[in-house]
Amino acid sequence: MKLLKYIWRNVTRNKLRSLLTIMSVGFSLALMTILYGFLAVQDVTEREANKHDRVVVLNKMGFAAPLPIAHLEKIKKMEGVVSATPFSWYGGNYESKRAEFALFGVDPDTLFDVQAEVNIPEEQLADFKKIRNACVVDQQLAESMEWSIGDRIPVEGTIYQADLDLKLVGIYKGPSNTGSVYFNWYYLDDLLQASGTGFSGNAGSITVKCKVGSEVALMCDEIDAKFANSENATRTRTEAAFSKMLTDMLGDVQSFIRYISLAVVFALSLVTATAMAMSMRERTTEVAVLKAIGFSKNRVLSMVLGESFLIACLGGLLGIGAGLGLLHLLSSVPAAAILFPFPISQLIGPWLFGLIGVAGLIGLVSGLVPAIRASQLSVIDGLRQVV
Repeated sequence: MKLLKYIWRNVTRNKLRSLLTIMSVGFSLALMTILYGFLAVQDVTEREANKHDRVVVLNKMGFAAPLPIAHLEKIKKMEGVVSATPFSWYGGNYESKRAEFALFGVDPDTLFDVQAEVNIPEEQLADFKKIRNACVVDQQLAESMEWSIGDRIPVEGTIYQADLDLKLVGIYKGPSNTGSVYFNWYYLDDLLQASGTGFSGNAGSITVKCKVGSEVALMCDEIDAKFANSENATRTRTEAAFSKMLTDMLGDVQSFIRYISLAVVFALSLVTATAMAMSMRERTTEVAVLKAIGFSKNRVLSMVLGESFLIACLGGLLGIGAGLGLLHLLSSVPAAAILFPFPISQLIGPWLFGLIGVAGLIGLVSGLVPAIRASQLSVIDGLRQVV
């Protein structure tokens, strides 16, 4: 207990230096928490996607190529298919600036059959199916935008040369924050036909709900085989594989984050080691006195390592807490909800305890050299030195 008390007094002796070191560790660990939180989101997304027996159909040439809406009815008739709906990314501007939420054209009759885990009141779903320009939004998005049932949501087209005048008729809630507005794809298609721009009749992708217990991977092959000889051949993936594809479009994110983490740990170790070296230099005579009154080499070593370890852990816990707070904030912001759709409770995992271990490792590594030098300092040399 006396050793712990002494360590704490040393940490608080030069408050400004200790605070700056703690803040350096904290800021860097907060950044690492957000980065690894993003990787955790990918893992949770893949686990959730594997639960629902869904596949995503794209044109073989990718997002840029059209996928005829005629494919939708043919897919619905296939054995092993429960339902299917188009998902067409709209883009657009809301209130004269780029919309900070996602807009998708869907089939109101089948959307919530495909996404059975999403809940919406029956009367609101009935209005969504009945009203041509109706839309439904995620509950968290509605709260952040302060929308309520009956509000109008005018959106100016950017990808499509057709403006939408949407009426909010429903608010849905799912296991994650989609940050999305769903509207009637056929409403958009009517506008495109009237404008004569030539983009009508096509869906960006089609999401298919397969029967429970069906072989989802085989269903992907069957769908692709069905359209193999058409002008618009398809490339079908499981929902988990589709999510991974979207992540891979950003590059090798996992390796990138690991390299950043190694650089951060190395830099933090140098920063903390510098602070500890300065502290030990200032206390050379004091260390010599402690050894003169009976402190052993191991006790001095433990004292210095404990000080470094405590500073790094305080910074690490502060930074990890701040990072988790930022992840929670990002999950509630419409613009970031697509990248961070899950609450913190679903992201907690071994990676978080690994970051705590990183903070402790930084403390031990950065304090090792100053601790060894202090433990090996002779009493005579220490008392002769003038700071």
